[in-house]
Amino acid sequence: MADGGASTMILLVTSLLISGAASVVLLESWGQVAEANGTNAKENVADAETEVSFSGDRGDVLLDTSTANQQITLFFQNSGLRILDLSEFTIFVDGVSASVVGTPTLYPSNTVWASDYVIEVVVSDSSFSYSDNDLATVTIIVQSTVSDGVKGTDSETAEVRLSV
Repeated sequence: MADGGASTMILLVTSLLISGAASVVLLESWGQVAEANGTNAKENVADAETEVSFSGDRGDVLLDTSTANQQITLFFQNSGLRILDLSEFTIFVDGVSASVVGTPTLYPSNTVWASDYVIEVVVSDSSFSYSDNDLATVTIIVQSTVSDGVKGTDSETAEVRLSV
């Protein structure tokens, strides 16, 4: 009988040790899940607070045909809550990634693309061959500056009429 009690005690202690180790692993995993969930929530908030819109008259967008590569002048407004990164945006014209000519101009003049501020950007590509009154589909993709360890992103697409 004494042997039965000792073996039961050994099994009980072994079971407690195994369950304790398993609970440590589960708690650690739960902590990682909670941390990932918190990061995802921050990213969702950043995306919701990052927004860009077209500005100006989409029916009268300046097309400059006097240069070797045609140039298109576009205006975009930060319509979100977060500051947009002036060095982290891409513009596509009819699916072609357009190169930015010169430095974008910020209105009102500032060094930060804050909420309600507008940038004027001139884009060009060697494949542009537009004429007066042509329609083009323009897409901009923007990122916000890093805040609380995350960046937000947004995009806007619209059809514009080009005017020489």
